[in-house]
Amino acid sequence: MTGDNREKWLVSYPADGNSVCFEMEDMSFWYQHRNECLVATMQANDFPKEFLDIGGGNGITALAMQNAGYEVTLVEPYPSGIENAKKRGIRSTIQSTLEEYVAHGIGMAPAAGFFDVMEHIEDDQAFLENINKLLTHDGRIMLTVPAFQSLWSENDVQLGHFRRYTLGQLSTLLEKSGFRVTYATYFFSLVWAPMWFARVLPEKFGIKKNNTPDKKRNEHMAGRPATARLLMRLLGWEINAIRNKTRIPFGTSCLIVAQKTRAL
Repeated sequence: MTGDNREKWLVSYPADGNSVCFEMEDMSFWYQHRNECLVATMQANDFPKEFLDIGGGNGITALAMQNAGYEVTLVEPYPSGIENAKKRGIRSTIQSTLEEYVAHGIGMAPAAGFFDVMEHIEDDQAFLENINKLLTHDGRIMLTVPAFQSLWSENDVQLGHFRRYTLGQLSTLLEKSGFRVTYATYFFSLVWAPMWFARVLPEKFGIKKNNTPDKKRNEHMAGRPATARLLMRLLGWEINAIRNKTRIPFGTSCLIVAQKTRAL
């Protein structure tokens, strides 16, 4: 990419992000619950079998979708992510940035998803407009992002986030980018209070914690299977709500399904 494109498509993501995540994803209650919610969303909203996982990292989500019978292609710019995805058994991978992929595949994809990706991109509307160009005339998308700026903390800064979102903000942004929202909900509802007390409240007293690999593993309950199973059971009702297309009123993440309504 040229220098101008780098500025337009500025992506903020830790250099060791994929390697740190790869070590804990399979044991993380967070990734397991998110994947179950995403597969339930695809099934409840009749997503086509052919699906692009944009910025899919190490393939933890692509694997869940592949195991559910979807023909997933993981599109990931970092070679470490592609290598780890292949180790997981992802059958179709493409090492590419979104811009490069769009240049060769305009109007080809029936469906795409990007999960906790857009918060890392400075110009989120330009990103969505590029996704629009990638899709067929009636293409579908599904996305997740962190919810509520009131939960913003040093953790977001260290993860390379530019912002957190509300469903209303996302709906407006998607409409501007040629999409119509067909389902929207928050999820990880039971995590909201613990996150606020563990991350936001200490900062109000000037206490900031580095987002070390050990801290990440502890927050994801990696290595604590009994606690992870308990959290999964407590959050299980969200999967049923999503299957029934019920909107969960709050949570630490947003989940949205939208359909392309016009080409840009």
